[in-house]
Amino acid sequence: MPRILIVDDEQSQIDLLTTEMKFTGWATGFAYNGVDAVLKVLDGGWDVLLMDIRMPKLDGIGALKIIRRVAPDLPVIMFTGQAGQGDMYETTRLGAYTCLLKPVDLDQLHRVLTEALRLAP
Repeated sequence: MPRILIVDDEQSQIDLLTTEMKFTGWATGFAYNGVDAVLKVLDGGWDVLLMDIRMPKLDGIGALKIIRRVAPDLPVIMFTGQAGQGDMYETTRLGAYTCLLKPVDLDQLHRVLTEALRLAP
C-alpha cells in the first residue's frame, strides 16, 4: 500500500486529502510545517510527499531544498493557493514533480499521484 505524506498548515486541507487518499486505498501521514515534514522524511517509509508552499516555521520551498539533499528520489508534489508563478516555477526547478493550485482538483491530484508513484524508489 503506497504511503503519502501530506504537509499543510491547514487542518481542513489535511482532512480532505487524507479522506481522499484513504478512499483510494493509500495510507497517509501528515505534518503541519516544513520542519516536521523534513523530520518525517528522514524517518523514511514514504512513497510520495504532497506539500503546501506557504507554511509556518519552514515553508515548502525551504523544506523541498532540504528534502532533495536527504531523499533525492522521493517524488514531491507541491500545491499552493497563495504563491505566484515564480514560486511554482521554483518548486519544479528544485525537483518537485509538479505544482498544483488550491483548491486541488481531486481527479487531477489522483492522476498526478498515480504518475508520481510510478517514480517512487
